[in-house]
Amino acid sequence: MLPIDNQRSVDIKKILDDNDYTKREMGVAIIDLNQTQPHIFGYNMEHFIYPASVYKIFIGAEVLRQIEIGVLTLEQSITIKPPNDVDKDARIFPGDTSKLLTDGDVVTIDHLLALMLERSDNTASNTLIDLVSRESITENIIHKYNWHGSEVTRKFLDRVKENKPYQYCQTTLTCARHISEFFYLVENEKLISPFVSKKLKEYMLNWKPGMRTGLNISDYVTYYRKGGYLENNLYTVFSKSYYKQDFTIKKFLKSILSLIKTIITKHWAIIRWVNDAGVIQGKNSHYVISVFTVNKQINPYKKFRSEKLAKLIYDYMENN
Repeated sequence: MLPIDNQRSVDIKKILDDNDYTKREMGVAIIDLNQTQPHIFGYNMEHFIYPASVYKIFIGAEVLRQIEIGVLTLEQSITIKPPNDVDKDARIFPGDTSKLLTDGDVVTIDHLLALMLERSDNTASNTLIDLVSRESITENIIHKYNWHGSEVTRKFLDRVKENKPYQYCQTTLTCARHISEFFYLVENEKLISPFVSKKLKEYMLNWKPGMRTGLNISDYVTYYRKGGYLENNLYTVFSKSYYKQDFTIKKFLKSILSLIKTIITKHWAIIRWVNDAGVIQGKNSHYVISVFTVNKQINPYKKFRSEKLAKLIYDYMENN
């Protein structure tokens, strides 16, 4: 949709290279909103990566589109039903006091949108996907803006519980370019309509910091965003096998060997997807940013340096 600024893409790659960020799989896309005719630039902008919860912005856009045309209302009541009630542990939402949604709960669409976009509630997102349908999200949001390749699937749900067309479909994917273009349209109130754009921004301004604040740093004047995080930890899988009721020495040794084999052959025991996207207003800068990363490692305590990356890009945007 937007032309590419090749020189600034070179600048961003140099920043990433100089600080060892390009040793991992990642994509970055930035749009400078201070430009009269904005360009997009970054690194691996069209590389598709699992977005974790960032994809929920597509769901929110379609729900609000249907509200605007009168198919749904914000005050409409929805009953939570299996298999969509996937959030079982409140600890995944640190600092948030809203109770988990459970089978039989009756809540408004407004409440579901708030939970999905503010604290990234998975039960809410699954329920809203079923309400508006994946076909509508794809047709009216993703394909409308030529974001082909981006996908939406229900979160933390066994494929056997999915509807038949989706039991064997590709996992959820997107790229930094698509998400930055989404936020660009929201900021300019052109994502479907001013109503849809303003409501999306309103929800995302209320994001719950919790333990993962993404690219947020104190230098920003404002930052509305949608983040995503997922971890596959083989150490956790291994430790859980020890406490299972059907524990046997044979199964325990098998899990140890599986862990060791993965470390030796693949050189990782943990995969973390750390993603963040949004619109930043700085002292002199105003820009859209999307960062998607896949981090494969052995050390469980090594974290992706989101804040350092945010500061490096912020300083670049403030001075350019």
